[in-house]
Amino acid sequence: MAHIQVPYGVKGVLDFDLPSESLALDTAKRFPGPLPDLERSVMEALENPVAGQPFSKRLAQAETVCILVDNFARLTPAHKLLPPILKAIADAGKSAEILVASGLLREMSQAELERKLGKEILASGVPVYQSKARETWDFDFVGVTTYGTPLSCHKRFLEADLTLAVTMTQATLWGYGGGGSMVVPGVSSFETVEWNHRLMTSPYSNVGYEPPLNRMREDIEDACRLSGLDMSLLAVLNPDLEVMELTAGETIAAHRASVAKYDRHYTFDVERAGGKVDLAIAGSFPGDFFFAHACWPVANLDHFVKDGGTIILATPVPGGMAHYSYAKDYMPPTPEAIRRLFEDMFYGKQALWHACLWMPIIQTMARKEVIVVTEPERLDDFALNRITAVTSLEQAYELAQEKHGDSMRVGNFPYGKWVLPTGLNDPNKRPERY
Repeated sequence: MAHIQVPYGVKGVLDFDLPSESLALDTAKRFPGPLPDLERSVMEALENPVAGQPFSKRLAQAETVCILVDNFARLTPAHKLLPPILKAIADAGKSAEILVASGLLREMSQAELERKLGKEILASGVPVYQSKARETWDFDFVGVTTYGTPLSCHKRFLEADLTLAVTMTQATLWGYGGGGSMVVPGVSSFETVEWNHRLMTSPYSNVGYEPPLNRMREDIEDACRLSGLDMSLLAVLNPDLEVMELTAGETIAAHRASVAKYDRHYTFDVERAGGKVDLAIAGSFPGDFFFAHACWPVANLDHFVKDGGTIILATPVPGGMAHYSYAKDYMPPTPEAIRRLFEDMFYGKQALWHACLWMPIIQTMARKEVIVVTEPERLDDFALNRITAVTSLEQAYELAQEKHGDSMRVGNFPYGKWVLPTGLNDPNKRPERY
């Protein structure tokens, strides 16, 4: 028998045994530990950028510095990354402020700010602001991207002499996070975000794809250039949420370099495993409080599972469904339901930024079966959203086995939210239609 451990959010892990001959692809692996001297590594990255001037040279030419940080929806340990940066700014006699790149998500609570920034930074006197995309008076018009997106950015960001984004690189439903995403949607106005997010309906504006295939990301990067964001510091985390890689520099180049580092840890060759599997088993992170975030592995594993196959997702989601609850109006995801979703987005019944949080998931569900392993008190939530849910891995595995038979090929993806297949952006494998 093969023994696997499936991460189960805040509840720890689920242990499960399956026939050894069934396990065709196992992505459980040993990851590097944390960088031994993180503060030193932060400054070394900033002083040795992959493109553009070192941070110290930029700082010497500035009086005010605006640092962008991501919000509760990302796991970037800003409280560990910011102290040496803030010290360098203070030692240079310059003024710093922090702007939370919230996009269209809600404000962070005081407790969430403490988790993100740490009590010491909050008590330091460094001003902390949160971008609120609907408060139009906080934004100034910058210009129009080549895709026709009118760009308006937060005034505090635009008025600073030096701007630095501190964030992380990870696979997201729309490509890879970090970098230019700190501008759009991060510190952009509501209308800018909506204009950009119309491109999320493009076939390759989804998980793991980069420009030129990814039109939405291409527009984000054009907006980033227009905005004047000077520099980014990007972290890659291991599954224990420790910083194992850092990259800094001009944002687009730094993001590309950070994605390359990410891919070395989190991409796997489907063909070496004998092709796509019948069943994928995925876990969830402690930060996956809502199903709106815990559901992401479904899109990642679309690349690894045959059409008609099954994805088992283990997640306790103590916070419930959150934004995902709006997807129930389009379940089951028949062609007619998807057509109706496009119609509703066009007429404003579903905001584009909102639909983009779950549309890639239901599109995958149109081709693959999803079974959720969760807590008893969440079963009704999933029933309401027309998703099969059970309370044990054993139950879920039996359901999949009934469908695929004893010879089914299984993939173990403990960190399914972050895994990708190799070669998605290989120019030699580029799809004809893009």
